[in-house]
This record gives sequence, C-alpha cells and structure tokens, in this order.
Amino acid sequence: MSTKDQIEKEFGPLWSGEDSVTAGDRIFTSLELKRALDLYGADIVTIDLHSLPEGLFAFRFYDGDDRCIVVFVLDRELNIVREHRAHIAEWLEEEYYKSGMEAFLADRMVGMLHRKVKGEEG
Repeated sequence: MSTKDQIEKEFGPLWSGEDSVTAGDRIFTSLELKRALDLYGADIVTIDLHSLPEGLFAFRFYDGDDRCIVVFVLDRELNIVREHRAHIAEWLEEEYYKSGMEAFLADRMVGMLHRKVKGEEG
C-alpha cells in the first residue's frame, strides 16, 4: 500500500477533517497549532485536523519545502508520536511533473491538489 493510501485510510480524504481539535483542556485551530509547533513558513499550508482515540489528534498539512503531505499525530502535550510523509506527486500524478516552476510555490500546489481531490477542473 502506498503512503498516500495509508494516510487516506487512517485519516480520510484530504480536507475531510475538522477545523479545530482538543488537546488536553485546550482547543486548537490549525493556525494556533502552526504557531505552537513553530511552523510559520509560507510553505506550510494547513489541510485539516482529526480527533483520534486515546486523546491523540492528527494535524495534516502540505510542506512546500519537501513538497510532501505531512501528518503529525500528536498527544495532548503536543508531542509528535507518529509522522507520515507522502510526496504530493502521489496525489497529483502526471500533473505534478507538468507543473514546472509551480512545483516550488506551495499555495499553487495546494490549490492544484484541492481541485483534484474535490474533482474540480483547473
């Protein structure tokens, strides 16, 4: 099974998650979580959040530096207990290789990915 398939099997399709999650006694939005994890760069684009059993939650985002979809599974103290990474080409397939310089622009890649996942024409 590909890493993409593993990610979607465990966390659902991209953009199927929540806007906020509870960690301990605190509610985090994706923006607050980016700040807490020191992920400030413009090349870090949030996808979604998922509440998981046993007080864990997942933060799914695009890392434009590595051109990967990343999933951090965190505990209530914001410790990363698992991490998954899959290259965006696993979702975009040939579109990625035809994207040229856009491959280095995180917002463009995420836009392209969002349209493909949602079945919209680009």
